[in-house]
Amino acid sequence: EDTIPVVPGQDNWEIPTIGSWEDLEVMTWNIKVFPQTNNTVDAVEEIISDLLPDIINFQEISDYAAHVELANMLPEYEFIFPDNDEYYGLEIAFRKDCVELINYTTLFNNNGYEFAWRYPLSAQFVWSCGEAYTEFEMINVHFKCCDDGFQRRLEASEILSNYIDVQTGNGYNVIAAGDFNDSLDDPESQNSLYPLI
Repeated sequence: EDTIPVVPGQDNWEIPTIGSWEDLEVMTWNIKVFPQTNNTVDAVEEIISDLLPDIINFQEISDYAAHVELANMLPEYEFIFPDNDEYYGLEIAFRKDCVELINYTTLFNNNGYEFAWRYPLSAQFVWSCGEAYTEFEMINVHFKCCDDGFQRRLEASEILSNYIDVQTGNGYNVIAAGDFNDSLDDPESQNSLYPLI
């Protein structure tokens, strides 16, 4: 059962809980220039409180004050927000009662162009429930869309894939999540994410 009860500040929707103590639930959410309206923070807080994922990867957090407000409304979660620059916008939130943060950093700081200047956010975590536990690295990304995005996504996919190969080759568990701005089911010649498949 929950060790830290989560009580939403509002209850406007019936959203089913996905949280389970037997499994690690990871969610990714491009929240699109957060916050969009005066009600956005309250709505996001209710959605998270209803779903109860263990880890949430956000993209497009553009207002630092709204980020702080959301974090204060969800004391059951800890938020990693490495940069309050509007252009960056990557954040990870995690449940304090089942996930422990070891450390975090940004990756590929010499590859800003390929990653649309949104450097992937990497966090090392330990998830635990009773005697079960898993150590892993969570990588939150937001790849380039539109215009020259295909080539930049392809190059970012290659860089990320090579990194994941090295990490898993060294025995680390890796989860990459985020907004990849493409579809996995395109043919290989038209699939910028193919290196990750």
